[in-house]
Amino acid sequence: KPKGVMVEHRNVTNFFTGMDERIPHDPPGVWLAVTSLSFDISVLELLYTLARGFEVVLYKEPDRGAESAQIPRASTSKIMNFGLFYFASDEGERTADKYRLLIEGARFADRNGFKSVSVPERHFHAFGGLYPNPAVAGAALATITENIQIRAGSVVLPLHHPVRVAEEWSLVDNLSGGRVGISFASGWQPVDFIIRPEAYKDRNKIMYENIEVVRELWRGGKVAFADANGQEHEIGTLPRPLQKELPFWVTTAGNPETWRSAGSIGANILTHLLGQSIEDISEKIALYKQARADAGHDPDTGYITLMLHTFVGEDLDLVRDTVRQPMKDYLGTALNLVKDAAHAWSAFKRRDDGTVQAADDVDLKTLSEEEMDDLLEFSFERYFKTSGLFGTPESCLEMVDRLTLAGVDEIACLIDFGIDSDTVLAHFYQLNKLRKLVVDRGNAATADDDTIGGLIREHGVTHLQCTSSMASMIMLDDDARAALQQVKTLMIGGEAFPVAQARELAGITDADIINMYGPTETTIWSSTAAVSGDERTISIGRPIANTQFYILDSELEPVPVGVPGELYIGGAGVVRGYYNQPELSAERFAKNPFVENSEARIYRSGDIARWTPDGRVDFLGRADQQVKIRGYRIELGEIEAQLAEHELIREAVVIAREDTPGDVRLVAYLVPSRGASIDADALRSALRENLPEYMIPARYVELEAFPLTPNAKVDRKALPAPDEAIPSGKRKAVVPPTSDIEKTIVGIWNEVLGTSSVGIEDNFFDLGGHSLLAVQAQRRLNEVFESKITIVDLFRYPTVKTLASFIGEKGGGENLGKSEDRGQARRKIMANRRQARTRRARTE
Repeated sequence: KPKGVMVEHRNVTNFFTGMDERIPHDPPGVWLAVTSLSFDISVLELLYTLARGFEVVLYKEPDRGAESAQIPRASTSKIMNFGLFYFASDEGERTADKYRLLIEGARFADRNGFKSVSVPERHFHAFGGLYPNPAVAGAALATITENIQIRAGSVVLPLHHPVRVAEEWSLVDNLSGGRVGISFASGWQPVDFIIRPEAYKDRNKIMYENIEVVRELWRGGKVAFADANGQEHEIGTLPRPLQKELPFWVTTAGNPETWRSAGSIGANILTHLLGQSIEDISEKIALYKQARADAGHDPDTGYITLMLHTFVGEDLDLVRDTVRQPMKDYLGTALNLVKDAAHAWSAFKRRDDGTVQAADDVDLKTLSEEEMDDLLEFSFERYFKTSGLFGTPESCLEMVDRLTLAGVDEIACLIDFGIDSDTVLAHFYQLNKLRKLVVDRGNAATADDDTIGGLIREHGVTHLQCTSSMASMIMLDDDARAALQQVKTLMIGGEAFPVAQARELAGITDADIINMYGPTETTIWSSTAAVSGDERTISIGRPIANTQFYILDSELEPVPVGVPGELYIGGAGVVRGYYNQPELSAERFAKNPFVENSEARIYRSGDIARWTPDGRVDFLGRADQQVKIRGYRIELGEIEAQLAEHELIREAVVIAREDTPGDVRLVAYLVPSRGASIDADALRSALRENLPEYMIPARYVELEAFPLTPNAKVDRKALPAPDEAIPSGKRKAVVPPTSDIEKTIVGIWNEVLGTSSVGIEDNFFDLGGHSLLAVQAQRRLNEVFESKITIVDLFRYPTVKTLASFIGEKGGGENLGKSEDRGQARRKIMANRRQARTRRARTE
């Protein structure tokens, strides 16, 4: 929520005057705006820039509040399509409006750019029981929609004569204006085949034979059929459809042979994640494409539709609570759908005390009510995390990207699995928001390189302003880091500017680097300081035009040079106050006692600062970050400044934590410099040279990046407890590497993850790896292997085993087969480790 600071036109006018004096703008250049519109800095980035004639380039930053924001965007020009899928699990309890969700959902999807709406064929069971004939439901939908494709998902073809299927769906094709598609299934439930029991045994064979019959009839061809007397007749069907060729799919629950067969006949694929993983899907898509190619079909035109249970909302926890019981009930109506989860769950058995112990496999029919609930709970948790489209629009992007990378073309969102219709309908706009996010990102990706590095190069960016945290993220990206070299003016503000970061920036760019300081309450920036990169401390400089700084003690008296005090700001930048918050305004704003103008006011910043002998100001920290431990008053900013000066540290944040009642301790959160390894003992020794013992942090937590607020500042409240910083969890048995490629990857992962026990079946990200560590791993891998390995490859092949197989297929490990090359690769890894140890030794 915004502070509600009332900034007047006169404040902004003066602010522009101050910026004119401090920011090179003659001639105006190209300004890359990277902060959010809700951040006060946008007053400079958007209003000042346009008023002075800059070209402004807007960077759309991913949502950092979601873990998915750290997942690389799918590196493909393909944009995921979305459809609706219906397979209601309960037919009996609704006495009216049974099809309201079907009708209203189809109308919504039709108006909002969805690709398809699919209805199944299901008989004699509550599971899917609302839809005994998809052609009938499709005909109803054809009359109320105009754009969306109407599909059968699926027609159980062995149950029906192919003439009937062709005729029914030709009618729907005419009603819809040529918008139908059919996915054919062989059937999976014996009871269904009371309609045609003789077909059950050879149902797969019958399905493939009759697919070709239906397609031929659809084209207008005639097929010979025997009448009641055994005499054959050449039959053509009526009415004639509008589409010349029938768009058709084959439904598969995961059998690789079905994927191959579908590819060989040129069919599309309809599948799901019940009993198969995304990795399985990716492998089967490869089999499918090869089968298409072998049969003479274009392997890239095959269309993969994946059904996913879907519920998208504004809050992840609320989504989980909403879908938990309906999903468990849904899974409970089709026990065979959870049989794979049962195998995993059956490794454990509940004890009387509520804990679990190892157990043998189970027969689902023998489970007690309590055991069945345990199984369904286990199945739900597993499904929620890995096999459904559940979450916020932003968090669901991760699943969309993973499926896009796997080769899926369309997500068929199964929405009617037990949540009441009103709730589902009310959340359609969130699902559509997800669809729009995917489309917008895809359009941007296909049009331009919208990364920071790409925007700098494409537009010839000359000016860039960002927070220190954002600058750290930029420098971790090799492409953006290289692009910074062409920027002429680089402004860092919004939070403290670490010495190490200034030194690093100065080493990679010749830009004018400016430290910007100021609160919103005095109109964005109140002082600036030029930064060379050689400083031991980064000053916030001198006030801008018509702005006065006062550093006062607790009695509101000026303090001498070098003595810390609270910074008060006066002048033309001081705003009116806070909107509808008179008490807070009175607390933070007061009459300026240092000027004669009776209307002049000063603002109490809450920042601790001190004057330097040359008339500049050093920022020391926040007054509200002062803590008292064992009687000592401690300035956290002073500790952070000392840590930030260390060559091993890129960023540092220190907070006081009381994780154990009555035991308050200082905890330092640290982001290391590129390639550095942090040694806590060495840091303690360095701090003791300038700080008393009571200011030495007790714990040191290394993070790959700090959590950020929406305004790209460090979110101190989100810093993890010390024992949460390193991911924990039960490790499965470590499977050692066998091939040279596997051994090399294990060595690199051990180095990057700071461990010594990586096995070939371990997942890089389950061991604590994230996007930033993935960047480091990618660099190490590309130093050793000849084939180019991308970040996306690490997400696609997250285990040592799958990555080694991928590298081997690309031929990237050929040189490792030679003893001298293998030794050279290992020596590179060992050299990196020795360099890290040498840096630590020098520090000590």
